[in-house]
Amino acid sequence: VWYVCEMVEVKSRTDTPPRRTQHERRASTRSALLTAAAGAIVDTGPSTGVAEIARRAGVSTGALQYHFESKTDLLVAVVEVGWNDLVERSMAIARDVSPADRVAALVSSMWESYQQPVCRAAFMVSSDPNIDADVAERITPVFDAERSRLDRLWLDTFADIEPPIERVASARRFARSHLVGMVVQRQLASDEPDPDEELDLLCQATLRILTDQRNHYSHRKQRLT
Repeated sequence: VWYVCEMVEVKSRTDTPPRRTQHERRASTRSALLTAAAGAIVDTGPSTGVAEIARRAGVSTGALQYHFESKTDLLVAVVEVGWNDLVERSMAIARDVSPADRVAALVSSMWESYQQPVCRAAFMVSSDPNIDADVAERITPVFDAERSRLDRLWLDTFADIEPPIERVASARRFARSHLVGMVVQRQLASDEPDPDEELDLLCQATLRILTDQRNHYSHRKQRLT
């Protein structure tokens, strides 16, 4: 009997989840606030109030202000997390495959990231013409740094085919602009087809920019004339 009781006592102790540390609790609350802020921004725009964000996160406004002293701090953090998500997803692609497969992987990772609320929120804050001047001043270096990271990542990813730097930047920004347009179009009240075919065409066009200089610049020349 004593053996069974002891085993039950041991099992009850092992079934009890360990208490989270203070650092883990703070990190969890901060993550919840950023997730709530991203969702609120996507739903109502960057002008959404801190009370609504706190409500969505299930915390008090005082708890929000403990982690982010001002709404500006919170918006900047959302932008940092959103753009970093885009970079991290792009960094995870395989490099030991064909250029076409690398383009497809990069486009796929960008498409996935642009559909995440935190990345969409970062884009909405960054592109809002009515954003507070202090927010704009603080997010500009964040945007510039992440854009430089992406340009470097694309250069490294296609280093074996030695495309000119400006062509790599053009290919990435062409893909970015098209993908953002696809995301926006699918937010409108219209029936959009499955994106797979459009993504395939985008991959083909992006690869052409990277690998066929004459074709790329001949199109530019035709448009100019």
